[in-house]
Amino acid sequence: MYRIKGDTDKFDSLDEFIDNINRGGEIEFIFNEKEYSISHSKSSISFIEQGKKDSLRNFKNVNELLEYKVDNQKISDIVTLIQPLFRCFWPILIISEN
Repeated sequence: MYRIKGDTDKFDSLDEFIDNINRGGEIEFIFNEKEYSISHSKSSISFIEQGKKDSLRNFKNVNELLEYKVDNQKISDIVTLIQPLFRCFWPILIISEN
């Protein structure tokens, strides 16, 4: 596992976020004073609001994840606004867009 940038560095662009997720990136972040986590299994990308088991959602690919809404805003629209607490990626591609 490789950590990229510092723990508090925001994503500079949507492309940077997509690249991180496609590399198997794990992200913990704050948005609107709530903590969220994005992680991977062998077959999906998981998204959850910390402390709320019923908020767990699984997506087949990054495009599905980007369409999911957090506080009525698509993830694709907030990636440069979130406050990352932790960012890393695995040096292999786990989830493809196909």
